[in-house]
Amino acid sequence: MRKSKIVITIITLFLCFKGIAQFNQNSEKQIVVGKVDSLYSKILKEQREIWIHTPEDFNSTKKYPVIYVLDASQQFYVIAGMQKQLTPFKIPQSIIVGITNTDRTRDFTHTNVPFQRGHESETSGGASNFIKFIDEELKPYINNKYPTENNNTIIGHSTGGLFVLYSFLHHENSFDNYLAIDPSLWWDKENLVKETQELLNKGNRKEKSLYIAVANSIGKAMDTVKVRKDKTVPTEQIRANLKFHDLLVKNNKEINFKWEYFENEDHGSIVVPAQYNGLRSIFSWFPFPEMWRFNTPKEYSAKELTEPFKTHYKKLSIRMKREVKPDWELLNQVGFFMLDGHNLPKKALAYLELNADFYPNESKSFVALGNYFLSQKNKSEAIKYYKKALGIDGNQEAQAKLKELE
Repeated sequence: MRKSKIVITIITLFLCFKGIAQFNQNSEKQIVVGKVDSLYSKILKEQREIWIHTPEDFNSTKKYPVIYVLDASQQFYVIAGMQKQLTPFKIPQSIIVGITNTDRTRDFTHTNVPFQRGHESETSGGASNFIKFIDEELKPYINNKYPTENNNTIIGHSTGGLFVLYSFLHHENSFDNYLAIDPSLWWDKENLVKETQELLNKGNRKEKSLYIAVANSIGKAMDTVKVRKDKTVPTEQIRANLKFHDLLVKNNKEINFKWEYFENEDHGSIVVPAQYNGLRSIFSWFPFPEMWRFNTPKEYSAKELTEPFKTHYKKLSIRMKREVKPDWELLNQVGFFMLDGHNLPKKALAYLELNADFYPNESKSFVALGNYFLSQKNKSEAIKYYKKALGIDGNQEAQAKLKELE
């Protein structure tokens, strides 16, 4: 029993250390969250500063989803910290791109309203140019510099949330995941809300993930039933969001969304809890809870232990738009954990064969199978797999084993 617990601990630590790491430290012992970069936009006719965070164990041979974060100076650090805490089990390791502001109102609003809520907004209405900048200039720039997945997320708060929903409705193919936090749907007399139904009738958003968080901007003055009937300025934010919610519910068979109301958070305080819940929501397809069945293998058949891997990674591959596989070393360790920790040779073989199915061109997959059959005193089968490994790349361990056995 003690040996089993030790192996479980080793496997868990292997996964944690592999996926979770501290932020980088430079030679001056400073904690480095990311780096500042910039590019000139011909579309916006200005230099645009961007902030980049890459995972600690960044590997140029891997591919990473990209999370685009609006209002970088306020939001970037929090998203980077949350990724550190949520990987590797809850969300995928991602490259985070923070976009700083030059003219926030111009970039995040889709219609021109020269004067709004007591403020000058003459430059408003530039959202179409801003999404064009992201699609045609920023994304290619990031994709050329980093090994990126074809899986993109955008996160925005307030007017930034308005832009996220504008993108979802008008440019549904720009991103895979849309996270809008207390969006300013009141803008221009709820213009975007009014055109939502017509826009939802066009395009295909079934494979997109949408998360919307709404704050309690009215306090305890009235409930959401009363607020729908109100016509005053203080309630226009939440009224617009409630109307948008009704449209989402009406079209729920055509879209994949989650709408969450934070009764105890206001427009400012909602940001952090909404970012956390939003990341968990838009990446709800990523966690793999059935993996941990190996901790109690006697409760499951060999097929029940290994089949979920095939199902889960097929689902991940569809989402990531490429083949995604479980870690080879993990499956190998679990396989021999079945053998050495639980004395379940048939279930051990199932994991090792699964590894060979996922990695048929890796000689080490067949060396592992050879070692398994050698432990079971099945010399002929062991030799067969060592020879198969040898035939792939002349594996030295297989050579040594065959020399001993033949």
